[in-house]
Amino acid sequence: MPRMLSLIAAVLATVPLFAADHPTHVIQSDQLAVTVYLPDAEKGYHRGTRFDWSGVFSVEYGKHKLFGPWKDNHTPTNHDDIVGPCEEFGTADALGYSDAKVGEGFLKVGVGELVKPKEEKYNRFQTYKFAKTPEWKTTTTPAKVAFEHAAGITTGYAYKYTKIVAVQGEEVRVQHILENTGTKAIKNDHYTHNFFNCDGAAVGEKYEVVFGFKPTVQAGRERWKELVTIDDRTLRLTGPLDKGSVFAELGGFGKDASQNRVDIRYKGGASVRVTGDKPLSAFNVWGVGTTICPEPFIQLDLEPGKKAVWSWTYTFSK
Repeated sequence: MPRMLSLIAAVLATVPLFAADHPTHVIQSDQLAVTVYLPDAEKGYHRGTRFDWSGVFSVEYGKHKLFGPWKDNHTPTNHDDIVGPCEEFGTADALGYSDAKVGEGFLKVGVGELVKPKEEKYNRFQTYKFAKTPEWKTTTTPAKVAFEHAAGITTGYAYKYTKIVAVQGEEVRVQHILENTGTKAIKNDHYTHNFFNCDGAAVGEKYEVVFGFKPTVQAGRERWKELVTIDDRTLRLTGPLDKGSVFAELGGFGKDASQNRVDIRYKGGASVRVTGDKPLSAFNVWGVGTTICPEPFIQLDLEPGKKAVWSWTYTFSK
C-alpha cells in the first residue's frame, strides 16, 4: 500500500506540469537556447492585459538558466504572471481610454481591444475584459520568431504591430515596427521589463546592475534606502532582498541613444547587456527576492500614416 500511495502521489505531482502546457518555440545558436512563448488566446503563457503578448522568452546559456520564473504560482491572465524580457506600451494611459465611455473599447498596443469599466482612471495593473479576441500571426524558423498583430477602434485609433525575436551567437535581438493605421496620433511610452534572475538564485549581494549613464535617484521607495547603493554607475545590494521589494525612478541620462544600455550581472554566473537604439525617456528599477528588473523606457509619438522602428538587443556573457 505505501508503494501504491507513492506512485499515486508521483502521478498527481505531474498534473500541474501538463495543465501548464503552453505553446512555445525554441530558437537556437551554438551558444544560446531561447524558449519563446507564443501568443495564444486560449493556451498562451501570458494572457493578461498589461504586457505585450509577443516575444516573451527565457534563456539557457551554457549551464545557466536566465530570465526564469520568479513567482511560485502562475495564472496566465494575471497582469504580472510572466517571465524574462517582456514589454509594455502606455503605462499612464491606453489609446482611446479617455475618450471611451463605460462599456466601450480602447486599445492597449501588443494586447488588443479592451472594454472600459466604471473606474476613475486607467489602471495598467487591472485585468480588463477583451472587446475582441486578439489575433496574432506567428512565423517560426530555427533562429527566429516573427509576430504580427493589428487592432483598431471606431474613435480613430488603430495600429499594426510587428515584432521579430532572432538569435545569433551570444545575442538575442528583439526588433519592432509599430505603424499608425488610424486617424489619431499614437503617443505612448514603451519599456522592456527585464525580469532577470540567474539559476534561480535569490536576489542579494551577488547581483549588480551597471548603467550606461551616471544615475541619480529621483524617487527611491520600499527597501531601497536600506539595501541599495549606487557607486558611480553600478548598483549593488548590501544584503538579501529576503522580504518586500525595492523600487526607484532614476535620472541622469540625456538624449544620446548610446546611454540606453544596462548590464545585469550575477557574480559567478552569467550576465546580459541590454541595449536600446532610441534615447531613454525614463528608467526605473524594481526588485523582489526572486528577480531584479531594470526598466529602460522610450517615447513613441506617431502621427497617422507614420511608423516607428526600434530594437532591444540582449548580449550574454560569463
